[in-house]
Amino acid sequence: MKDPLGCTKCGYSVTGKETKCPQCGGWIRRAQRIRRLGGVLIVIGFLLVAMMGTITLMLAPMMLSAGRETTGARFTGTPEQGLMILGLFGIIIVFGLAAIAGGVFQLLTGRRSIVIIVIVLGLAFLLWVIGSSVRKALERTGTHTKPPAIAVLVQSKDRPSHL
Repeated sequence: MKDPLGCTKCGYSVTGKETKCPQCGGWIRRAQRIRRLGGVLIVIGFLLVAMMGTITLMLAPMMLSAGRETTGARFTGTPEQGLMILGLFGIIIVFGLAAIAGGVFQLLTGRRSIVIIVIVLGLAFLLWVIGSSVRKALERTGTHTKPPAIAVLVQSKDRPSHL
């Protein structure tokens, strides 16, 4: 049997070779392609969760004890900044979990879920907001390291250069 075609917006099933939905004008995608994209989402989600989980587990003791040396390193920010950064890590982990959930849904049904897409977009916006606030908080307290100034050598007209 041919792979059923479905509209990405309204879910209308089409059997022909249409590329646009006759009901709403949305794009028609094959369920097989949507399932493949679901597999990609699952892999990306697992990578995000594994990498950010590892980073969080390694940095959390140091960031939660701000100013004290733990495991050979010291976090010089405030405890509030440490919690904000760990919260950002947590949101990235939740973003990865939402990607896994969306991928599983796509694999099982061959359709996309608008609810999961809205959740992922909301989490992306939340990541941006918290990331901006962490950057501003670090700049305000002077913990954020600025690049060193570049020295400019100016040659005087009166002195000839020996180089």
